[in-house]
Amino acid sequence: MLSNYLLNQQKILLIKDHLGIESTALKVVTKWLCDGKGPEAVPEPVESLTEQGPYLVARISKLARTKTPRELFQFVQRCKQNGSVQYLFLWATEKNISEKFLVPFLEHQSELIVTLEDERHLTIVVKKSGGSISNKRYQYQLQEGCFSVKELKKTDQSKGISTSLDSSVASIDPASLGTFKIGNLKKEEQEAKEALTLPFEFFKATPEGGRVLYHPDAEDDLDEEDPDDDLLI
Repeated sequence: MLSNYLLNQQKILLIKDHLGIESTALKVVTKWLCDGKGPEAVPEPVESLTEQGPYLVARISKLARTKTPRELFQFVQRCKQNGSVQYLFLWATEKNISEKFLVPFLEHQSELIVTLEDERHLTIVVKKSGGSISNKRYQYQLQEGCFSVKELKKTDQSKGISTSLDSSVASIDPASLGTFKIGNLKKEEQEAKEALTLPFEFFKATPEGGRVLYHPDAEDDLDEEDPDDDLLI
């Protein structure tokens, strides 16, 4: 389950939603907390930026309509320093947020970032206390708010890329790559092709029969002596 990857030491969690399911954010986070912490772990929605409960859910695109970015950043910082807050879930749908710098700055403040790429794939970036960062990609299924996930190894990802490339290459029509056509010639083009004498056949029609003829110029410096005469060849 996805909750096994999220509910660890990281306190500030950012969910970047590319699916547009922010309206179900509270329901989804409730399911995560129930799976990881038990049914008594109920999240509280953030409305006024004064909440201090143990589990908070902030819908960023909704809050951004009435709160300034500065107020949002200060709230996140207060939660990070507040011992009573165990988890702060920041749910952000970028396409619904006008301030383009808002989400990148929240990424900087967050300790774990989940990106819902599409209906099948997500990535999880974890900033560890020692300064290291892990970045892993997963395949998931979403059913009734429950995310079942499977980590994608690099070999699986490369296979997916290779398959997509093979299919795209197979769909290319070689005839569409240029104006030169090998087959399917028109009648006039076929007659012109047959009437064309290629260079290696041209010598057959000449009186010299392909012999190399050289006519020296007046300025040519010809040495009649054999330079290899001493070799007795």
